Amino acid sequence: MKMTRLWTLLLLSVAVPAAVGNTGAVTVSQTAGMEPTQQSALLDPPDFKSIKDPDARKQAFIDYLRPSYDAVAANILSQRSQLERLRTQLENGIELSDEQSEWLMSMGQQYRLDDITADHQGIDKLLVRVDILPPELVISQAATESGWGTSRMARKQNNFFGHYCFEKGCGVTPYRRNGGGEVKEFATPTQAVQAYMTNVNTHPAYSQMRKLRANMRAEVKPLDAVALAKGFHRYSTLGDGYVRKIQGMIRSNKRYWQEMDKSVK
Repeated sequence: MKMTRLWTLLLLSVAVPAAVGNTGAVTVSQTAGMEPTQQSALLDPPDFKSIKDPDARKQAFIDYLRPSYDAVAANILSQRSQLERLRTQLENGIELSDEQSEWLMSMGQQYRLDDITADHQGIDKLLVRVDILPPELVISQAATESGWGTSRMARKQNNFFGHYCFEKGCGVTPYRRNGGGEVKEFATPTQAVQAYMTNVNTHPAYSQMRKLRANMRAEVKPLDAVALAKGFHRYSTLGDGYVRKIQGMIRSNKRYWQEMDKSVK
């Protein structure tokens, strides 16, 4: 399946766990350099190309990529939870400590918000970006970009989302490609999922998606994968055609999504 072109900014984030102290103030851990653990990195990837039955191939692909999604989503939700606790702390009249303020600044850098402030406004800006997407949306995009794991990029570089980079030597020269750029190589599927989430949570091209998601959160609604797909018209040169393609993928594979555990939502 032909890859669609993805406009990417790649930045692999780190986990920053949190705990609540006895005073009600959030204690920030400074543990850094940690990639979310996941099962897929420990398993040999299936030979998706050799699985001739389409239903079996789809199930194998979902089963393989889902643990990586879960690990990345859990990390993001942990960060989001910490932000919400800091906001509650401020609402209760408890000032942020220097450590907490420094953590907010680091989150601003991680999520490409250079003008972040250590207050309610800064936290609210971060909460628009520090969030997940439904697994059916993420996996549908991965399936579309990688041909359900059969593409050369997926098999050779763990590149499931069509990521390209544009500095010489930053990746692998593509086997077939019109235009510039190199194929971004990832050591594990989790790194690929993390790069995808960082891209959609920070790149200006996906601001519409982030607004749609923030509105759903504000209205205390479940994240709607089909509706959120509307914010991805700039993910591919196909534009609105790509949106319809992803929405069709989500709808036509509904039985697979219904079988997935929705607990991370």
